[in-house]
Amino acid sequence: MAEDPSLPAVELNGLRFHAETFGDPANPVIVFLHGGPGVDYRSLLRLTPLADRYYLVFFDQRGTGLSQRVDADQITMDSYNADLDAVIDHYAPGRTVTLVGHSWGGMLASQYLGVHPERVDGAVLLEPGPLTGTKFSELKSEIVGIDLGSEWANDFIWSQRFLSQTDHARLDYAPQIAFHNSQPGFHMNASDPEPRWRLGTVAQRALLKSGSPNGVPNWDFGTPAHAFTGPVQIVASGNDTVLGVTLQTEQMQFYQHATLTVIPDVGHDFPYQRADDTMAAIRTTMEAL
Repeated sequence: MAEDPSLPAVELNGLRFHAETFGDPANPVIVFLHGGPGVDYRSLLRLTPLADRYYLVFFDQRGTGLSQRVDADQITMDSYNADLDAVIDHYAPGRTVTLVGHSWGGMLASQYLGVHPERVDGAVLLEPGPLTGTKFSELKSEIVGIDLGSEWANDFIWSQRFLSQTDHARLDYAPQIAFHNSQPGFHMNASDPEPRWRLGTVAQRALLKSGSPNGVPNWDFGTPAHAFTGPVQIVASGNDTVLGVTLQTEQMQFYQHATLTVIPDVGHDFPYQRADDTMAAIRTTMEAL
């Protein structure tokens, strides 16, 4: 981002964020929150046909994607909340928005609902990750699965011998090797994988560390979210055996007005693989509002 001023961007909270908008700013506003933590919004761009009726805001979160890199001490849930405040103030001044979050983005959206319910009309949570540290601990061994005999694992381990982790660029490069292979239970498409611009490894590690004092995950994004009185639609994939229907049915308890939509025969990457079905679910919530 700092090296390429031609990239679409916005200056917020003293940082440069990679961001794009689509549609008429006078229309209802949807703010998209990508997964990770540490990924980017590129795979969500198949949802841009929603711009026919809504104003769409996409941005790479602090320290991720093509946004400006920062040190770990600047990556906290408070800073992420402040950034989302700034995004809403900039793109929807004096208005409320709908949040659409995928995976980690659904967790961030839920956390924000508990902090600033007055700023949000509704939310569509696309297979959010575990909303409590306790549930994450239960699922941790299923979330990441590494076959040490696989070619990708060999490539990743071999790369560590040559790439010293001395700056953001090197830190962000190596995990790309493992990204599409380390979560088999998510049943994501191998022939047409979700595209990525760039991982934000420092952001990923800092957020996990901030929610895991003494190494024990203890976050709770679900209980505060119950303060939100608007509609929340949770969308789950039929094939994901980790974050799919079972987990999402359990997580409905955290919202006063929650519904569950299941998209069959697809894995965790359904916003990219089944964009039409995903947009239909989003339109359902928008029309209800």
